[in-house]
Amino acid sequence: MPQLAVRTRSGRVESLHDGFICVADSDKNIIYSMGDPNAACYLRSAGKPIYAAALVDSGALQKFNITPKELAIICSSHEGRASHRRIILSILKKIGLSEKYLDCGHVYPENQKVHDALVMLCKRPTPIFSNCSGKHAGILALCQYYKYTVKGYVRPEHPVNQLILKTMAELLECDMSQVIIGADGCSLPTYMLALNQIAWLYARLAHGYGSGHRYDHCFGVIKDAIIQNPGVLRGNGTFCTELLKHTNGKAIGKIGAEGLYCIAIPEKKMGVCIKMSDGHPWASYAVAVRVLEELGVLDVKTVKKLDKWALPPIQNDKGEDVGYIHPVFSLLENKAGRYEPGSRFE
Repeated sequence: MPQLAVRTRSGRVESLHDGFICVADSDKNIIYSMGDPNAACYLRSAGKPIYAAALVDSGALQKFNITPKELAIICSSHEGRASHRRIILSILKKIGLSEKYLDCGHVYPENQKVHDALVMLCKRPTPIFSNCSGKHAGILALCQYYKYTVKGYVRPEHPVNQLILKTMAELLECDMSQVIIGADGCSLPTYMLALNQIAWLYARLAHGYGSGHRYDHCFGVIKDAIIQNPGVLRGNGTFCTELLKHTNGKAIGKIGAEGLYCIAIPEKKMGVCIKMSDGHPWASYAVAVRVLEELGVLDVKTVKKLDKWALPPIQNDKGEDVGYIHPVFSLLENKAGRYEPGSRFE
């Protein structure tokens, strides 16, 4: 497995971060690959912009007047800020439901200030604080549109999840029975895909309109919604949001879980899938910045603006920098060829 980054302390290497990188275009070509592009992992939260294709394709956006900002929160892993919660409540109101229907668990928000405020008030977080509550609101919108029961909507056998499974199979050009299903942290299904398949799906998101593939219009709508609302995708001061802001939409990055990070690059119509074997998210950020540098998406000035993610500092208990996470690979030395989108399942 390729070594992608090292963690240093006091000028010495303390630990290693191995992983995989795959870069593909929207025509199913692998452009660069480090490690086995057929290695598989669960999509987790990186799947949110992909699953949203089923919602856009349905006509629910028009029926419920769901705005681009609301679509962006459906694709997000938000921090639970008040602004995020208001958008989700707006979706729920439009579809005739309330927060009590969200079945994503009682999870503390990822924004530290919001987290601390709840602790100080001795309040247990309600489901809307979950970073997956936007996705759940989108699933509930699909239920309301098709008149599915909302009871048990997180179960794999529920009609709404069968619809999303069908959408995934169509995107991957395989039979539904070949898609490997797992349980996500928020209780909804997630899907295990090969890295090359994930990269290709993100290349489809990057291409959007006019790719000639099924759902290209849906991905165009999703891409525009995310680019127009960077603060909704995760939150100001986070890597996903700041990457989107500082590149003016040239790089749409989406965190997954367990060291998964995916990027859509609209100008190049490319998708990137990064998977750190140790599941470390901060290492994946440094790797993502280096990938975008080598692909010519980020210039020196932009990398400087992303400095705390490009070279993440390691701090002691007093907040002093004592080391860094350094990317240690060259993507451009690892060209690859073409793959068949169903090969993961054969």
